[in-house]
Amino acid sequence: MHTIQLKIDDSIYDKFMGLLDTLPKDKVEVTSDKDYPSISFEEAKKKVERAINNISLNEGTPLDEAIGKVFQS
Repeated sequence: MHTIQLKIDDSIYDKFMGLLDTLPKDKVEVTSDKDYPSISFEEAKKKVERAINNISLNEGTPLDEAIGKVFQS
């Protein structure tokens, strides 16, 4: 399977998505990273595990710093 990234103008987005809907569901997977930064599942899992393990040690990142990091991208 191949992966491509497209930037599609709002004026044709709905038509393009309609075209994709006509293709076999088991042959095309549509994902969007518009609202989320790119991160692999494994990397996300490691970060969540590290955060959970550090809660009791009070070694977390302050909330305002964490939010700042999210919005820097």
